Amino acid sequence: MRHRAVAVTMMLCVTTSAAAAQQSRVDSVAASCAASDTATGWQTADSIWTANGEHHWTNNSLRRQLLALQDSDQAMRLVPDLADSVRDSLFVRRMNARDSANAAALMKIVARVGWPTRTMVGANGAHAAFLIAQHNASIQHEALRRMGALPRAEVKRSDLALLEDRVLVSEGKPQRYGTQLQWSSEHTAMMFNPIADFANVDARRADAGLPPLGVYICLVRGLYQREVVDPRDRHL
Repeated sequence: MRHRAVAVTMMLCVTTSAAAAQQSRVDSVAASCAASDTATGWQTADSIWTANGEHHWTNNSLRRQLLALQDSDQAMRLVPDLADSVRDSLFVRRMNARDSANAAALMKIVARVGWPTRTMVGANGAHAAFLIAQHNASIQHEALRRMGALPRAEVKRSDLALLEDRVLVSEGKPQRYGTQLQWSSEHTAMMFNPIADFANVDARRADAGLPPLGVYICLVRGLYQREVVDPRDRHL
């Protein structure tokens, strides 16, 4: 049985009023998990990247287009119980149709101006482009190639890490950063896809601006309200 890959994307920025209550819960879970973390370097790196690009961009019209696509993407996912919703074939078809439409819109933009960078559309606009790309398998490889070719300051390192893991898992290879999970066959628990060089995964996560694996597990448990099999238990 092939299981749907799952990843938690940090710093969700959803502005639609219908999703306000669910967004509040997301923010509460993120704050609670982060509060127990003593390795704050990843939070500092994320804040610096966002602050440096948040108020300076060259294409405001394009930024607004990308943020609108992001709202469309997240509106499908900020539901009271996403874990149950993805078991509904009608919901999955609707979500896939929305993802395909958003991906097509993104690639039209890319064909016209190249991959949206922080300089071009600000930190949130650049993150929005990644978010749309990671939810459609047909453009993930191209998105990873383009994002990976950009200067380090133009693409969020955690976005790049998430997308690299997603592509590796889609190719049947071990992931590098431990961002991708799959459902158990009973859909009652979530398990990490295989992680390469597990002993050093937290070091790679820190370099990419991702929280330690323990914090990430806390986030997944809180957001999906399902048990998560901790891969650290197998590597003691």
